[in-house]
Amino acid sequence: MATETAPAVSRTGVVRPRVGRAERIVVIALTIAFAAVLAVWAVVTTTYKAPDEPTHVDAVVHLAIGDAWAAPGQLHYLNATNASLAANLSEPAADHLTWGELLRKHPGLAPTSIDQMSQHPPTYYALAAGVLHLVHFEDLRWDHAVLVLRLFDALLVLPLPFLAWATVRRLTGSPRAALIGGAVIVGVPEVASIGASVTNDALMLPLAATLVYLVVRLLTGDLRVRTTLWIGLVLGVMLLVKGTALPAIPFVGIAVMTAGFARATLWRNVLRTLWTLGLAAVVGGWWWLRNILVYHEIQPDGLAAYARPPKPFPEGTSANPEVFLRDYWNGVTRTFWGSVGGLTQFQIAQVLIDGLTVVCLAGIVIWAFRRGPSLRPAIVLASFPVILIALHMQSGWGGYVRNTIVAGTQGRYYYPTLVALIALSALAWRRVTVTAAGATRLAIGISIAAMAMGLYGVVYALRAFGQDAAFWIDDAMVTRFDRVGLLSAGANFTLAAIAAVALIGTAVLLVRFMRRTEVAA
Repeated sequence: MATETAPAVSRTGVVRPRVGRAERIVVIALTIAFAAVLAVWAVVTTTYKAPDEPTHVDAVVHLAIGDAWAAPGQLHYLNATNASLAANLSEPAADHLTWGELLRKHPGLAPTSIDQMSQHPPTYYALAAGVLHLVHFEDLRWDHAVLVLRLFDALLVLPLPFLAWATVRRLTGSPRAALIGGAVIVGVPEVASIGASVTNDALMLPLAATLVYLVVRLLTGDLRVRTTLWIGLVLGVMLLVKGTALPAIPFVGIAVMTAGFARATLWRNVLRTLWTLGLAAVVGGWWWLRNILVYHEIQPDGLAAYARPPKPFPEGTSANPEVFLRDYWNGVTRTFWGSVGGLTQFQIAQVLIDGLTVVCLAGIVIWAFRRGPSLRPAIVLASFPVILIALHMQSGWGGYVRNTIVAGTQGRYYYPTLVALIALSALAWRRVTVTAAGATRLAIGISIAAMAMGLYGVVYALRAFGQDAAFWIDDAMVTRFDRVGLLSAGANFTLAAIAAVALIGTAVLLVRFMRRTEVAA
């Protein structure tokens, strides 16, 4: 019996208690709560009102009907997709045609409408097209086929709380910190909003979270060949999804090179790094090399020649770093925490957005990097978001200089690093208090705040898409959902009630767990 309950001790000296029954229950509860929240966002969000959703759907349907994957800037909208856009909100949802009817009534391509998604690899779109075939999408009402794709994406991102929990637990050895890490996923409304929409980000997020988990295993002593093999494979698959995987290449190089590094292991680490990155290149890196050879740039802009041509600044003016940084901060933070209904239609309170961003970043900067066994993993994990920010800002500044517009400031582009940021936060906030009672109060406070933010997101979805962000539920909201919603108003409110119960119940389980483990923590 002693060997079954004895804690595991890593090579870095971190003691990891065995996962007990109570902890498993809370992880399951977090997953169920996240599933309920994802279901609400998938159903309540007005069709095509998630970021870039029409273009993603159009690209999926292209592959579903057998079209080839076009070169960047050469993929035209289907006339059927444009017809669905015209019908959306202009007619009752009950009158929507099936995809088969749309394709027959509106055949061919729209010569002046460009779908920029062919600037990405086709991997996500091919998988989603396969899902459409499984459900016989041509016989489905077109908006219901979009709902099927949303639910498919929700299934893809559903493991995120588990992956965050597993990563933090491996890094810190703390069940409480790990559960809070899983809860934070539920507590970022935009994660559910994006994860339950039609987007290639839905495939990128679980892959990136898996990569961070594997890197943490490597950095905490798991130097087995199979761990490094999995890192190379996962990175390679990420590179076949979209360009937000590119910052993961130097991140993985740094991680593999520094894991277990000592002067005596220099050449071993060099070789291990080279073959890991080489494996990733064989699996997915070839796509980006092909871009360089064919298009002479790593990722051609699918809309550059159509929607964003070069534009000079007005005479006497030039690119202003202050304007760029202001717009960059506002755009990224708003769309990281919660901005729904397209790109900027509705957003959660700006004071909440700024406060959460400042507190989280300050906590990481002040407390995450302390001497000890966790310093090396913290530095390596921090390199992922730092590299992504640097590349993203460089790209944004270049676009601003070329055409006077600060574009592409989407917080979801940072989601591949989300689990790394959560792990860094876990290292930081465990050092804020020195007493067991203080640590328990902080753990309880963060747990309740995360579930409250998840509930706020559910209510906000109802407000935003049912009544233009009004606080109340009235006849107008019911009528709107019944007329143009994916499901009836009653179904929307029922799902929201289930999500609320799941979130409240999970909050209770989290609080009970934090109190029970105060002495152990």
